[in-house]
Amino acid sequence: MTFTVTPETGDSRTATVRLAGELDMSTVPELDTAISELVGTGRNRLVIDLGELAFCDSTGLACLVRGDNRCAALGGWLRVTNHRGHVARVLAVSGLDEFLQYQP
Repeated sequence: MTFTVTPETGDSRTATVRLAGELDMSTVPELDTAISELVGTGRNRLVIDLGELAFCDSTGLACLVRGDNRCAALGGWLRVTNHRGHVARVLAVSGLDEFLQYQP
């Protein structure tokens, strides 16, 4: 399954990042790079759309937490939305579903 990261910038501080495929140790660098690039442009409020993500392992969870830490260091946040199935279960078991929950 092909992994894709699609950033969609909003205003000067926000962006949505749509993920599709499987987020694991082999694909985490792509998401990490996208987050770094967005934060590097001053965007400190990131919404990660997991609607098309079929799988996420512990390295994917760690990447999301690192991203939130980067955003928080600049006064912002990283939040996840649209998670379901296996990905929703992994987020719930880890407790990250509430910690990174997006509430518009």
